[in-house]
Amino acid sequence: MKMKEISLLLLSLFPLHAQSQGESEIQVYSSPITEKNVTFIELHSNYTLNGIDGLADPASARYLNESFEFTHGLGRNFEMGFYFFGGFVPGSGYQYLGSHIRPRYTVPEKWNWPFGASISAEFGLERHNVKEDFIWDGEIRPIIDKNIGQWYISFNPNMEFTLSGEDKHLELTPQLKAVFTIQQKAGVGLEYYGTLGTFRKILPGELQEHLLGPMIDLYSLKDWEINGGFLFGLTPNSNHGIIKLVLGHRFSGAGRNSSFHREEK
Repeated sequence: MKMKEISLLLLSLFPLHAQSQGESEIQVYSSPITEKNVTFIELHSNYTLNGIDGLADPASARYLNESFEFTHGLGRNFEMGFYFFGGFVPGSGYQYLGSHIRPRYTVPEKWNWPFGASISAEFGLERHNVKEDFIWDGEIRPIIDKNIGQWYISFNPNMEFTLSGEDKHLELTPQLKAVFTIQQKAGVGLEYYGTLGTFRKILPGELQEHLLGPMIDLYSLKDWEINGGFLFGLTPNSNHGIIKLVLGHRFSGAGRNSSFHREEK
């Protein structure tokens, strides 16, 4: 039996918690938060070129996800975010897919930790398309980051959960970003997104999702944040080709960068 046939057999035998991780919002977080009385608005656009292996209709995977994120700084170390998920589903047009709320707390700088750290908790209702019921889901996202010379590295040991429906679970979905900064005007590097399985059962390698690809951050436009990239799927259960773009604008003054960390810790 060929490797591709073995992979397809495994895909049919194991229940899949998520055939593609984080298409509504594909972003590795940095530890700084939005400053007090500052509002930050982002548009997350992600287009899937090719889905997982073995799809009967490959065109069914070509979603264009358009999600809005609104974040407001409520204190020196606390922010509150809101998400509105939507997407253009093949053959169905635009669909509203759910909403989440996201509080986040960051470690005060006066603690003088040798790295940046914050924690985000996200919760709300979501669905994959209008034919499905909404489910209660969310994530717990620790964030650890560090500048080393011109390099910036961020690790999010993310955990996603589903509390309703037939597939309740707590899933391991780690994320990583490494960027080389060029004259504080741009950053080029790599982003990684994974889905490994649940705490009870790590999936076989063929059923895990691993996305990796080049990305670029632009820093030169005041109060704007721009991140774009292309992700390659490394396993049969990964979407094989995702174009991602994040556009963000800060209102009510210039603060610390809430999406891309460029300050020394």
